[in-house]
Amino acid sequence: MKPLDIRDVSIIDAFPVYDCGVDVLNVGCGEGRIDRHLMRMGYDVYSTDIIEPKEKWVGELNFHKSNIFDLKSFPSPRYSIVICSQVLEHLKGLKRAVQNLLMLAEIRLIITVPRLKSYSSPYHIWHWDDLSIWEFEKWCSPYSVTITKIRTKPEDVKRKQWCYLIVVDKRQCYE
Repeated sequence: MKPLDIRDVSIIDAFPVYDCGVDVLNVGCGEGRIDRHLMRMGYDVYSTDIIEPKEKWVGELNFHKSNIFDLKSFPSPRYSIVICSQVLEHLKGLKRAVQNLLMLAEIRLIITVPRLKSYSSPYHIWHWDDLSIWEFEKWCSPYSVTITKIRTKPEDVKRKQWCYLIVVDKRQCYE
């Protein structure tokens, strides 16, 4: 099993410490690295991606082919904790994707996205800066939203690279 990086650790640190439930949905699980660690920690993890992986490791996971724009493609309509890490930068229809993630999350939604072109990829449609990242806060209203900057490796400081960690707690509603 591959070790966790700082982004993965930050996601796990963002889990609620009380009233958190045990079911976790990872939207866009990639190779499922964090999923296997969460399973070892005792969580019921549902790993999803738009493309079913062909790798051997997928048999270790509770994997479902799902599309964030089709809520019926998910095994259940609600999960205690929903993770969506390094996915939204690839999607058209960003606001709808965030709204769907909020519908899937019962207690907490945890999102990571790269800052600007920090981790440039030709497949990135969206590039966030400090001003545009606050749009997430509007989309996630009326819930409590915390936005943090995280770096994944020491050289990120020199390169001025980081990811945003966005945590939405639905237990704290300010309507």
